[in-house]
Order: sequence, then structure tokens, then C-alpha cells
Amino acid sequence: MISLLKIQKWMEENNKDVLLINRTDEFLSEYIAPYAERLQWLTKFSGSAGRAIIEKNKAYIYVDGRYTNQVKQEVDKNFFEIKHLKEYWNKLEKYKKEKKIIALDESLHSINEVDKLEEIFKFSKCSLSFLENNPIDFFWKDQPKFPNSLAFLHEEKYAGDKTINKIKKIQYKIKQASIDYYLLNTLDSIAWLLNIRGNDVMYTPLIYCYVIIPKTGKVELFIEKKKIKKIINKIDKYVNVNSFKSFKLFINKIKIQKTIGIDKKESPYSFKKICKYTGLKIHYLENPCLYLKAKKNLVEIEGAKKANIRDGVTISKFLYWLKNKIDIDKMDEIKASQYLLALRKKNELFYSPSFETISAFGKHAALPHYRVSKKSNLRFKKNQIYLFDSGGQYFDGTTDITRTVIIGKSNNEQKDRFTRVLKGHIAIALVKFPKNSKGSSIDHLARKWLNEINCDFDHGTGHGIGSFLSVHEGPQRIAKNQGQSDGILKEGMIVSNEPGYYKEEKYGIRIENLILCVVNGKNSLQFETISWAPIDRDMIKVSLLTKDEIDWVNNYHNKVYENLNKYLDEDERNWLYLVTKPL
Repeated sequence: MISLLKIQKWMEENNKDVLLINRTDEFLSEYIAPYAERLQWLTKFSGSAGRAIIEKNKAYIYVDGRYTNQVKQEVDKNFFEIKHLKEYWNKLEKYKKEKKIIALDESLHSINEVDKLEEIFKFSKCSLSFLENNPIDFFWKDQPKFPNSLAFLHEEKYAGDKTINKIKKIQYKIKQASIDYYLLNTLDSIAWLLNIRGNDVMYTPLIYCYVIIPKTGKVELFIEKKKIKKIINKIDKYVNVNSFKSFKLFINKIKIQKTIGIDKKESPYSFKKICKYTGLKIHYLENPCLYLKAKKNLVEIEGAKKANIRDGVTISKFLYWLKNKIDIDKMDEIKASQYLLALRKKNELFYSPSFETISAFGKHAALPHYRVSKKSNLRFKKNQIYLFDSGGQYFDGTTDITRTVIIGKSNNEQKDRFTRVLKGHIAIALVKFPKNSKGSSIDHLARKWLNEINCDFDHGTGHGIGSFLSVHEGPQRIAKNQGQSDGILKEGMIVSNEPGYYKEEKYGIRIENLILCVVNGKNSLQFETISWAPIDRDMIKVSLLTKDEIDWVNNYHNKVYENLNKYLDEDERNWLYLVTKPL
């Protein structure tokens, strides 16, 4: 691991005892461009969430339950000790007893995170060293360039609201909080606010920029001007365009004692540092776009439903092909994934996949976020499970759906686990809950039938979905409450419903649909399922289902057939009729 040794040598030469590495970018994004894959350069770990703690003579990598198996395959255990993400802060606590200089890139850690670090080390001999230049960027000789895609408009017929209206709503919130300016760095919020999109991040139509929102007047947009040249004449009514690099300079010119708003969870520590240096009063306020973006308007809801029907046609055609047309001996994970993409590309309003398809056969299905490569590519075999998790970016909506199928015949254990996952899926689909509830209050329902036999899954049950935006969107989520903040579930939010089960080195199961949060009576909410594709009957152990659960499966399959059959050819339609018949 030459990369690690170089960093450790740099630490020795620069008097740093510990270096913290976050897998993110300067916008604190989950989905990042290749130039920002610093954790991967250092460790070879390619997952979407992780951290590293580097000491002069030792190194640790921390990942969550989605990646516990993947990290073992990608990271050299001779150089890195592999840990669960929940152990990260415990490790840092142990430094309190020592005298350490702990270095971190101030642009890759949130204000919240740095506040927590400062609290931990407040009465210790440790000190934090904030780096303006990341040492990885110095040693990473073939580091990809900063993205340079062109911005384009997200049309009102898909967005459902004018940009000027959104700006006024945010400015009203800023005034209510007695704030003069608000700093916005979250890319999906900026894209939503200004109705602009781009191609700076693969699979997520974002454009790299910052925004400063004054309480009145035009929004200040900081972006390379060549990136916005095609639409500048259409947005200059409500936006002043500034160069990307002038962001700090602009803050420095704001009058002293003005109040500036920042989201502690979403903004990098470098923002706080700039504002304090300039003499501005900092007011911590949750991103005012967050809930407005998450609560889809009527146009976005209608678009999401239509996009999911088109996507459901793709998934159903793919399932028909898997079950009836493939030559098992010649099929593999890559070929299957390529065929699925070819089907999806034919859909109206298709833009791109919404993430890299998880095409996982046999033991690879036990890796919740498996990424197929030429090296890992497995051939199909009879009587094994195939799991595929995929989605599309459409101009009118973002989709995400997972199906698990048996290629051949399933055994009793696989049917049992599949049916328990299905029962959890149905429990979430049917649950009614009080308004102002959080997803953590209903998460246990998805795990109940697995927990009954001492099984579980080490990932969330559901995440928010954007509208032609990020396939992972906050604040809404359905997950165990483990100290992570999950937002309140509100009418109009779209979340995924995806319980699973994973038997290491053997097989994995996940059933995922998207569900829309809708009103149920005066003070209650429930979900409406908006994803449509058959659930594999060959995997269901009907004797484990209650009458209500059987009714749900039958009603769901009836709607699958109603929604999709007219878009299929005769053979596909006949097959869909058979696989959606009542249990």
C-alpha cells in the first residue's frame, strides 16, 4: 500500500499523529465525482460510505453494515484494520488519554462533526489541526479533474413550481429567522431551488456550485461561468452569477455584524471558519430547502407515479426474460445488467440510471451494495438466487426498485427467509402512523419476522427519494434510531421500502418498492406503493402469510397487471398474468 505509506511519511514530516479521512467532497455529498474519491485512493474501498483513521504506524477503516463483506474483499488487511462505523467515535475517545495532534481537511467535515471532536478533546492534551490543503491531493498524481459539465434547466412542467416562487419561500424563512444571508452548499438543494441540473456527478444530475441567499433580492450563484453559459440568460432575472472561486471573497466583503445562516449538519467546517474570520454573526439554521424539497408537489407526485410505471414495465420485461429466455450457462452478472440497462434506455423521458445497478448472483447477493466488475463477474447457475437493485433518472422522477428471483428452484430456507422479508415489506406498506412521526418509530415492523428467528439486516429499511435528483434524499428515512437524526415523515414524501436478509457467502434477499406518504384521516398518515413489478411467487412460502398479507400480495399483483399489461407483448402479457394470479 504505497499510498498509505506516503501519507504516513507526510504525517511524520509534518508532525501529525492522526489523520481523519471522510469519504465525501467539499459539498459533503454522498454521491461524489471521481476526483473526490480520496478514501478509495488511500484504501481501495469503493463503497459510498466510510471513514479512515490514519496513525503514523497503523490505519483503520470504518464502514457500515452494507459494506462489511465488500470491505474485506477490497481492503488489504495487512495495512488496515477493518471496523464497523459505529466504533469510529469510540476510537477517537481513546485518544483523550494521550497527547495527539489530530489533522483533518476542514472542507470535508461538517461543523457538527468538528464541534463533536472539539467537545471530546476539550479537557485533553490533544489538539485539532485543520488542513486547508488535503495531503492526498498532493500524492494522487493521476487524480481526475474537477467536473466541468454544463448546467441545464429542469423545466417547470416537471418541477411543478417556478424558481422565483421557491426563492421567495426560502427568503421568507430566512427573514423569519432574522438572517441576512444563508449559505447553501448541498447540491441537490441548490438544484431544486434554482431548477437547474447538470452532469458533474454520475447517476445524479447535479452541478457543482455554491449559493448565498440574501433575505431580499437576487440569489448569488458561485459557479464556473462556462458551465452555465447556455442558461444564463434564462436565470439572470433572479440570480447573480459569480465565479466559483470568488465564494470566499464574497463572504469577506459582507459587512461585519451581518447575520449569516448555516446548517451545522450539512455545511463544512471551512464555512464557519470563513464567517468567523470575517466578523459575521453565525446563526445555525437547518437547511430551509430540506422539507420543501422532500415534500413533493402534485406535479412531482404525478411524475413519480408515471416514471415508476415506465420503470415497472422495464423490470417486468427483464423478469420475463430472466425466467423464460436466458441461456443459464451463458448468462452472467454483467450481461444481465447490460440487458436491463438496454431495456430502461428505451423508456420515454429516461436520462440515466439513478445509481450503478447492483447485479448480484449467488453469494454476491449477500453483499447489500455489491458492485460487479470483470474480475468479480459470476456466471449464472441453476437453483440459485439473483438479486438486482436498480433505478432510473427520468425528467419527471427518480426510481429505485429491487427484486430477488430464483433461477430454478428455491430451497425451504430461502423460501422462509424470503417470506419473512416479504412480511416486513408488507408491514411497512400497510402501517398507519400519527402525523409528525419519524421513520425510526416504524422501522421495527420491517424486522419483526426476521427477529423472531434471531435474524436481521444491517442497513436502513428506507431512504428518501428525490425528483430527478438524488436517489438518497433526506431528511426522511426509515431506520433504527441509533443516534442518527431522521426527519419527520410528511405528506408528499417518497421513501423506499426495502427490508432484506443476507447469508454471508451464500445468498441475499431484498424486496424494494417506493412508497408515497399520504394522509389517512385527520391526524394519521400511511403509505401508497408506487412501484410496480411482480414479486417472485416461486420464493413465497404461503403458509407463513396471514390472510391480510395474502390479500396485500394479491391486490398488489392485480394492480401490477392492470398498470403494466398494455405495454407488454403477447408472450410477456401472458406470463405476467400467470405470475400475478392470486396466491
